[in-house]
Amino acid sequence: MKAVLIFVLVASIAITAFPLVIKDIVLDGLQTVSATEVLADAGIENYKGIEITQALVEDLIKKIFETGYFSSLDPELTPSNGDYVLKIHVKENPVISSWRIELTGPELISLSDLKSVVTLESNKALNMKAVQDSMSALKTKFDEQGYFLVEIGGELVDDEYVFKVTEYAIWNVRFDGETEGIDFSKIRNEIKIDTLRDFYTTPSIIRLFIKDIKRCYPTVEVMSRILSTLGKYVYFGEDTKVDFEKIEIPGVSEKTLILKINVALRKVVEDGTVFDSIRIEGNKLIPTSELMNVITIEESKAVSNADVLNSMQALMDYYSDLGYPMCFVIAQPREGELVLSVKEKYVHDIQFKGLDYTKKYVIDDLITFFPNEALVEQDFYDTSSNLNRTQFFESVNVYPSGSIDATNVDIVVEVKEKEKKFMFGGGITWAPPSEGIEWYNGFLGELNVATINPFGYGQSFTIGGKLGLQSREFSIDYNIRKPVNLPLTLGAQFLYQNQTYDSTSTNIYSLGTNMTTLRIDGHAFGLGVSYENRATDSLRENTLILSANYSYDTRDSALFAMNGQYLLLGVEKAGLLGFLNDRDFWKLKGDLRVFVPIAENMALGFRGMSGAIMADSYKPGAAPETIDYSGLNGVRGMEATSAKAVLLSSAEFRYNPESQTVPMYILGFVDMGGSGDDIFEASRNLDITAGPELDIIVPLLGVMRFGVAYYFTGEWTFDNFKPFFLFGTGF
Repeated sequence: MKAVLIFVLVASIAITAFPLVIKDIVLDGLQTVSATEVLADAGIENYKGIEITQALVEDLIKKIFETGYFSSLDPELTPSNGDYVLKIHVKENPVISSWRIELTGPELISLSDLKSVVTLESNKALNMKAVQDSMSALKTKFDEQGYFLVEIGGELVDDEYVFKVTEYAIWNVRFDGETEGIDFSKIRNEIKIDTLRDFYTTPSIIRLFIKDIKRCYPTVEVMSRILSTLGKYVYFGEDTKVDFEKIEIPGVSEKTLILKINVALRKVVEDGTVFDSIRIEGNKLIPTSELMNVITIEESKAVSNADVLNSMQALMDYYSDLGYPMCFVIAQPREGELVLSVKEKYVHDIQFKGLDYTKKYVIDDLITFFPNEALVEQDFYDTSSNLNRTQFFESVNVYPSGSIDATNVDIVVEVKEKEKKFMFGGGITWAPPSEGIEWYNGFLGELNVATINPFGYGQSFTIGGKLGLQSREFSIDYNIRKPVNLPLTLGAQFLYQNQTYDSTSTNIYSLGTNMTTLRIDGHAFGLGVSYENRATDSLRENTLILSANYSYDTRDSALFAMNGQYLLLGVEKAGLLGFLNDRDFWKLKGDLRVFVPIAENMALGFRGMSGAIMADSYKPGAAPETIDYSGLNGVRGMEATSAKAVLLSSAEFRYNPESQTVPMYILGFVDMGGSGDDIFEASRNLDITAGPELDIIVPLLGVMRFGVAYYFTGEWTFDNFKPFFLFGTGF
């Protein structure tokens, strides 16, 4: 619908000897909107008493038309008691009874969110300005989430206005143009983009668990990664274009596009050129003789442009395979000679972005890049993993900055500070209690509230509590990383615990401090000392406990690891110094975790944990030292307990669906563990459970884990299914 604005003034507007003054503006023909509303929307006020000119009238008419309600306007100037009334005959657009959004696609943005930005009003003349504003707002909603393959239009259907929102998915990726002599299969595999073709060719039962159709609708970030991937290859010249082609697939209801990469090869030599000599220069990291064995072109033989490009790419791939990323090769044909100039990459500077309040000195030792050293791929993983494990940041992105043909590059460490400063951890489990004990006594609860790096100096505060059948506990922990730039982490702890053992109630107070070195290549060492006071109605014990530990950590995340290893070896000795030795024991603990990626977003996790109390002696009547075997360090679904020795092994299948709503993880697990007076007894009392688990990261609350464990007793019964709910990360 296109309105025609009629700028025709009646003869009375002709030039006169006397000025014409507006007394009023009258809108004739209004049906569903009021003159007050129209003039307010048009921003017309204080017009009375103003001298009339043709420019003024045209401006007034233009403003009224731009309110969007009218298909035509016809002005008329009439005298009224010495002044003039500007009467405008209007024709309203058709009246709409309602509006709706017709969405084609998987609802990338919720329909309710889209409806919230539409300003079109029902039971009024169709307002084309509101239509345009609403379409712009709808587009902004998609832009905010990075979606750009969206068409937004609209039409009037009877008396209802329909906004048509069409979301387009990528069906496949195709290379067109100058493709002869080049194998693009490797490049295609490296382009990380989900296609609808792959989605529908995946068996439905597998698709249910590992595929998300929304990932077939690319964002600007995905396209940026694709362009970055293409930039790693020498083949693509400046005229290479990326565009989209609509395609209809029989039997597929979604609207689809082909992602087309129109290849314009980089021109380095003319086809059929013969070189008397071929030379490689600029290489320092790899010997020339080794690189000469990589290229396929030969001296004194005709080569094509594609042949030279393939050899250039082979050199770049060889560097990449050896862990040196971003190396580039420039072909320099000279008279009778071809020089392949290698641009190895070296770190020039490290730049930080997003450190709004975290002090740089707190984390600078976690950066594994160093100026003037060769750029190494492993450093990207190590730096990202180191920063992620601090749990200081919402996200971490480490990337290079520099031109492809330069030797020096800057490393950008971009982080997003956490907005939520508190984290919750712990767990709630239930297992059938012993015979004769009420069912509610089967609950065990553990809760930790922590704030990490609240002021930017690397501190963490944790308040924890436990509530179970035989034990109640309250603790406060404080740690600070690199205090006054010292190369270590310092901590202090307070613990109160009430235990019931053989009908004897024991109150325990503990105060301690510890020191841990900063990690070097994943390794760290720790020392600690604590004082413990235990008291019952008839007994009081005072004990000094010394501790030491070694840990190794290369996990990519402390919340949900998909790659890397973790090892902890710890020892505690009570009664070592000959005083404050009412309790005398050795406590040993080992914890090994290995994470192996098996496919994109999939990994296997393995854990083995053991602990034991050895060579222990106590005052007569004192409760023996034990190790907790419950909650996050127990067999899932089983009753909480404690013992002098514990064993635990776990295996998990981990899948990260990269949910675009609430972050979640899907697991399948098998746990096996036991407890007893020594390791041998623990190994003879093994419990085995297995089942599914869903982990959801909830803002402020942290990780919430829901699962069902089946207890293998040799008899298949419904009672062996044991649901559990836990706060905090697993292993």
